[in-house]
Amino acid sequence: MSIPRLSLIAAGLLLTGAAVLAESAPPADAGPFGGPPPRPAVTPGMKPTPLPAVEKLPNGDVRIGRVTVHPATREVSFPAVYNLKQGILEAVVATPEGRLHESLLRTEARPIQLQTALILLGLRNGARLPGGPVAQGDLVDMDLEWRRPDGTLARAPVEQWIYDNGARKSSPRFGWVFTGVTFTNGVANAEIEGNLVINYSVGDTVLDLPDAAGADDTRFVVDSDRKELAVGTPVRVILKPRAAAT
Repeated sequence: MSIPRLSLIAAGLLLTGAAVLAESAPPADAGPFGGPPPRPAVTPGMKPTPLPAVEKLPNGDVRIGRVTVHPATREVSFPAVYNLKQGILEAVVATPEGRLHESLLRTEARPIQLQTALILLGLRNGARLPGGPVAQGDLVDMDLEWRRPDGTLARAPVEQWIYDNGARKSSPRFGWVFTGVTFTNGVANAEIEGNLVINYSVGDTVLDLPDAAGADDTRFVVDSDRKELAVGTPVRVILKPRAAAT
């Protein structure tokens, strides 16, 4: 079965509240841009994933479900909860349908909402790694924002909570790559698998790790030395493009 991919084009999202989304078809045995095939998820009779509603707010921001686009700062944000105290990480942000036992954060935001927000901001999806026949997707930096006990806001790169077993230190600022979700019979695979951001690059997702280490499911663990966030702490995930999309 072929797996159509959301195109790079979203016309009139900001002004009209409607997305024009096209599809293409890679080989049937391939995952995103030739990567690992997505895990079987879609079953016969599932309804196609609907496009999310887009609402322009009075302050100029754009709300897409639980995801908000901030055009003035060129950022995208959504709420999440700190989910994991220790252990191996395969996902950075997952929905309740996802791998929560191996996910740093849990969110009620949906993959298709995040995908639409990134397209609205002008980002292009593409390959996970550079150097192949398809250009690498645009990179975004990811921060976590939370409220300290004294009420002040704190913000730090998400990588500070991701320990690299290979390098034996906290991860550097990767920049997460916009690979984009794929569709099977109109159903967004990432919606079924529950992935928004993954670091073990197997399965369907919106954002992925732009590094060969993503092929190792034991490479990254929760940095348990970080004590700022307890399990259950509300955070806001903030995504900012590395450079203006062209």
